[in-house]
Order: sequence, then C-alpha cells, then structure tokens
Amino acid sequence: MAEEDKSKKKTNNPKYYQGRKECIKRKSMELATLCDIKVCTIITGTNGELQTWPDNLDALLEPEPEEDQGEKDLLMLVESNLAAVNRRIHFVENKNVADKGKRKRIE
Repeated sequence: MAEEDKSKKKTNNPKYYQGRKECIKRKSMELATLCDIKVCTIITGTNGELQTWPDNLDALLEPEPEEDQGEKDLLMLVESNLAAVNRRIHFVENKNVADKGKRKRIE
C-alpha cells in the first residue's frame, strides 16, 4: 500500500510530469530524425488535457514527395543486377548438383 501511495505521489507531481513529458517529446524527435519517419506523440496530462508533438499536426498529413527519376533508374539497375546474380547462383547450384553424380577418372 505504501508503494502505491509513492507511485501516485510521483505521477501526480507536476515536476515529474513535466520531466517525463519533455523526455517523451525528445525521444519522439530522435526517433523521427534517426529513422527518417513521421512521428506524432499524444500526451495526456494529469488533469486530462491533451498535448501533441509536433505542435503543428498538419505537417504530418502532407503527402510524401514522389521519388525522382534518378532514384527510380537506380532502383531498376539494382533490381536487374540482383536478378543476374540470382540466375548465376542458380546456374552454379545446378552445376554442382550435376558434378556430384560424375566420377573423375585418375590416370
């Protein structure tokens, strides 16, 4: 019971809440920066008020810009090279299977 009282006092403490709120906002900002993603954080205050990060939520609703032609060309090049590598791997695997059945003659 004493632990519950300490817990309630801790969570209802305005200083504790302010510190946690700033920490959550900072972590959200770090996540958005490091992962290059859009992040929205909704924080409920001790008195029931809602706060959001970022303050301007309209920026989150903007559509992502389309890839430019250079990125599409690079992606196609990588995919074609990957297909060529996969064909070569398949060829080598089939050759190894065929070679296992043959005996080599030593003269």
